[in-house]
This record gives sequence, C-alpha cells and structure tokens, in this order.
Amino acid sequence: MARVICEQSFETPLSDEQYAADSARADRCLELHGAKWVRSYFSTDRKRMICEFEAPDAEALRSSYRSAGLKFDRVWTAEVFTAAKTS
Repeated sequence: MARVICEQSFETPLSDEQYAADSARADRCLELHGAKWVRSYFSTDRKRMICEFEAPDAEALRSSYRSAGLKFDRVWTAEVFTAAKTS
C-alpha cells in the first residue's frame, strides 16, 4: 500500500458537520477502492485540508473522491519519514 495525500481547499470554512457528511459519503467509496483514511490536517481558518490515506495508488484515491462526488485540488503519493529518537 502507498501513502497517499489529498489536498482540498474550500471557499468558506469547512464546518464539523460538513466534514462528517463528506467523510460518511467517502467511506464506502474508499472501501471499494481499497483505500483507508489515516488522518486529516486542517488549516486554522478551515479553508484548506490535507488528508492522509493508505491506498493502492493515487488513482485509487482520486477515483474514490470522484465516486463520492468530492472535489480535491491534488492527490499524490508520499514517503513517510519520522523524527529519529535520541538518547
């Protein structure tokens, strides 16, 4: 599975209710395309969001969003690096 990032932007701030409704619409489509949500990040003005997924590839996530009727700016695969622990 690849780590896939989806970037979205909104004209008005995204409410918790709209986020929940969009997520509910996407759940079945994500499952059908073999994608799994990992986490989401919102800008402080809630007009931008980045979501992280595990998916077969970027096109699987694009297809999921299109099937759910959700708009996105960009979808791309990523490499994950973590901070090294120091003693």
